[in-house]
Amino acid sequence: MAYNVRWTTTEGQRLKTGVYSLWSIVHGHKRAFTLVELIMVITILGILSLSGTPLMFYLIKNSVFIPNKLNMDMLASDALDILIDGDNQAGGLRFSKSITAIQDYQVTFIDEDSQSVICRLDTVTNKLYRSVNGGAEALVPYYAAPSAISISGKNNKLFTYYDANEAVTAVPADVRRISITLIAKTGSGSYDNWQGQSEASTSIAVKKYQ
Repeated sequence: MAYNVRWTTTEGQRLKTGVYSLWSIVHGHKRAFTLVELIMVITILGILSLSGTPLMFYLIKNSVFIPNKLNMDMLASDALDILIDGDNQAGGLRFSKSITAIQDYQVTFIDEDSQSVICRLDTVTNKLYRSVNGGAEALVPYYAAPSAISISGKNNKLFTYYDANEAVTAVPADVRRISITLIAKTGSGSYDNWQGQSEASTSIAVKKYQ
């Protein structure tokens, strides 16, 4: 017995599509990107990279600058603490019995234990030093040794001295208040150079034991 099988156009197309899909699955055939799609993807990636580059640079720069700035804040604070309150080696200006010699970058005083203390800023090395009873000078603070770290005063001085009438004085015996302003920095301290800087100021009355 013979049968006549007729395929309609629609059925033929379905069969052709089914065979093509099966062939694609078996052989891993995938549809490729068109040129227009590739150009669009490249364009979008270019726009994203242009807008993201400044932000990334800003984040990287701050990841270096902020720690440097915090380190200088800590160094300046520690230096002032030693000058004002002292440590286990000697007392600070807060507990001085008398001021014996004064200069723009150096002060000599007698602390509460009757020790002679000299605090001096070396304007050549840009380091702060302290000596007790004529002994060897020690860095203030001790971790300020790296050459990249510097300490300086402001307006060409570290110390400013005032008498009982709040007038600037150059007479050690008349000193009743000392103003201190120091600047600690790494390198130039410039943000543009990814470096840090901190300016710290304080004022201490020294009339308690005078």
